[in-house]
Amino acid sequence: MLFILVFLGVIYTSSAKPYLLLANRLDVQLIDAAYSANSTIVQNGLEDAAALDFCYKDKSVFWTDGLVSPDGLACDWIAEKLYWADSETNRLEVSNLNGSFRSVLFWEELDQPRAIALDPLTGWMFWTDWGEVPKIERAGMDGDRKTRSIIIDKNIHWPNGLTIDYADNKIYWADAKVKYIASCDYDGKNHREVVAGEKILSHPFALTLSDRTLFWTDWQGALHLLL
Repeated sequence: MLFILVFLGVIYTSSAKPYLLLANRLDVQLIDAAYSANSTIVQNGLEDAAALDFCYKDKSVFWTDGLVSPDGLACDWIAEKLYWADSETNRLEVSNLNGSFRSVLFWEELDQPRAIALDPLTGWMFWTDWGEVPKIERAGMDGDRKTRSIIIDKNIHWPNGLTIDYADNKIYWADAKVKYIASCDYDGKNHREVVAGEKILSHPFALTLSDRTLFWTDWQGALHLLL
């Protein structure tokens, strides 16, 4: 069976050691970021775990498995809500952590939304779109349509992973077709390639940032890091 790491996020234990959470469709694993050979199965027996996130406040792990095609999931640790992107229904949705008060935030002009990332401190949400017009958009986390805008739509084709640098107010994303990982400011300015080239990037899929270290996975089942 092909082992594909499809999404990851960084959590910290009481010892302040960074760990990675990874989903590979069939299970969710906890991996020591300093020594990736050490892993612990958090949950197995899954069918299609495609995205996950971690809520620091109550130390809960959330993942997608089913629905239609929820490729992106993000937790608002302040308001205690879950946001997700579904590339089949072409919707961005939100609910409480227990699944109650589910509502659709955006459904118009979406064409295969994939990854989603939140900054509850500033109130911004970001998402990638794989549709006929690939792009990265941002909007207010309250779903106000007046705040929605396209921030990246040039030299972008298959935007997969998406993560946030909260210290510098930047987003990072991976493009599996152009084979680069890039960053920009929240408004799309100061765009730059961080990693590029087919020799380094083989269909990058998910990525996350921890203390200036960038981690990403690819469709070969490999985990990479850039210090």
